[in-house]
Amino acid sequence: MSTRRYGDDEVREIFSLATTGDDRDRALPAESGGLSLDELRQIAREAGIDPGRVAAAAATLDARGRAAPVRRALGLPVGLSRVVDLPREPTEREWEQLVTAFRTTFGTTLEMSSTGGLREWRNGNLHICVEPTEHGHQLRLATLKDDAIALNVLGVATGAMAVLMGAVVTLAGKPDKAMVVASMFGGIALFAFGANVIRVPRWARERDRQLQELANRAVKLLSDR
Repeated sequence: MSTRRYGDDEVREIFSLATTGDDRDRALPAESGGLSLDELRQIAREAGIDPGRVAAAAATLDARGRAAPVRRALGLPVGLSRVVDLPREPTEREWEQLVTAFRTTFGTTLEMSSTGGLREWRNGNLHICVEPTEHGHQLRLATLKDDAIALNVLGVATGAMAVLMGAVVTLAGKPDKAMVVASMFGGIALFAFGANVIRVPRWARERDRQLQELANRAVKLLSDR
């Protein structure tokens, strides 16, 4: 199994957590390079920092998982996912405990299935699974806000309709009515985009926090025994 290495941003956060307890909750980079945990411990010793605190900080950061690239629509975050390496494969009872935590967090009953070494829990655009990897198992969590995508489509469609209908009415020799038609469809488009601008970033922040907490909970559960 390859040694986990931490990039510059991760190293700064680990030492911040180890020395001040300041958890800045930033997303991890997709790839890490740089320093191994043993190297971080050595740096801590030389700086007079307890290496155990550095190891605990690294474990806290690892437990959040890796944030995958955010899916965006017209610049707004509409799809989030996170992957975290698990200490080991969960037992059937532990999987049920995780499912219970997922259901409580999202307030819904999801469909659960198991195929070979793959366990899944899903409901529409919410997808959570434990899947085998080359070196063990990982937890994958993903969510999609499809109503935001639908509103964006509505906004684009009505915006285009405002331009088209305005042009048609103008060519028909009724410019005053063209303004009314364009304003009506344009207002719908602005409402759709405006609603997304207000609510989608807030949704993304909350969902990312929930995914991080679930990833952390899974790692802790499978590390305690």
